[in-house]
Amino acid sequence: MPRPSAPPRAAVDGSRRGLLRVAGVAMLLPLAGCGRIVLGRPEEYTPPPPGIDDLYRDELLELLERAIVGTARVATEGDAEGDPLLSSTLTALSAALPVQRTALLTGAEREKERQQEKDPAAGQTSPPPPEEAPTDLSDLVAALVQLRDLAASAARQVSGSLARPVVAIAAHTAWAAQRLRGGAGSGGVAPSPTTEELVPAREVPTTDPPSIGAESDYHSTIERAQLEEWYAGFLHEVLAARSEDESRQQHLDLTELHRDRAEELGEIAEEDGAPVVTRQAVYAMPGGTLDTQSAAQLPTLLAQGLLIDHVALVGAAPFERRPLPIAAALQEAERLASLVDRMEPLPSLEVEQPPPLEE
Repeated sequence: MPRPSAPPRAAVDGSRRGLLRVAGVAMLLPLAGCGRIVLGRPEEYTPPPPGIDDLYRDELLELLERAIVGTARVATEGDAEGDPLLSSTLTALSAALPVQRTALLTGAEREKERQQEKDPAAGQTSPPPPEEAPTDLSDLVAALVQLRDLAASAARQVSGSLARPVVAIAAHTAWAAQRLRGGAGSGGVAPSPTTEELVPAREVPTTDPPSIGAESDYHSTIERAQLEEWYAGFLHEVLAARSEDESRQQHLDLTELHRDRAEELGEIAEEDGAPVVTRQAVYAMPGGTLDTQSAAQLPTLLAQGLLIDHVALVGAAPFERRPLPIAAALQEAERLASLVDRMEPLPSLEVEQPPPLEE
């Protein structure tokens, strides 16, 4: 049987080109509904909307920049020289606010600013001072209260890794605002948010929800907070027994406050499966004995220790368990306003120094 003759080569090549054209069209048709495509250029990228961490961070940075400008104005144009308390507080603020601002910057933002410091000509011109920056002491106190409240609100909702530095900023700001309250023309300071007032204030974007840390960190920090609250209650009771009149009542009030906190923390710990610390009848005195000098230092040491413990607990706790340690951190910071003339910019956190600029 004779074999069929092969088609001419030109016919084969033509049919192949036709098939390739058809296949190419078939491959492009499903992409028609995906938007305009330009050959040789990538499709335009639409970044996702900012998450709750970024939303709060941007607002806090804006308030910090206003406070930095306002502090500089009040320090140079006000009457701080005649008031040692006012002068020392403004000095502390001038040093702390830039550190707090740097702590909230992303790595890329820090690197960009470092490069501009290294070569200012390569960067953009310095931005103008932020609008509505405080011009006097009263305005500065109001700006600090706004910063305190926003930071406390942010600590309630942001990721655990951001909540800790944010509540540390709130605590430092509460301390500074309380100290500045006595300055000429500063007026009073609105009370810091209470546990009941610290409720979610912003809608959390579903595209970028915040995160929390490990359960083991939460359990260890809430256990330590309970222990320190029971211990503080006991020591203030001892100090009350050694005091008279108004000082005695202040220690009794603090005894009740710390024991109430310890009990509430214990209830939370039990519900969450964390260690529960029970109250002991007697605790050891710091250093073995409590002389006059150590007794005078004890309120400061207790407040400083509790501030650190509650800041750490905010960073480790689930969102719904944060109101108590946030409020407690602010209360301890305000108590320290009359006890110390200096506070670390970020209590409980070590400030990371940037590496030196390369020549």
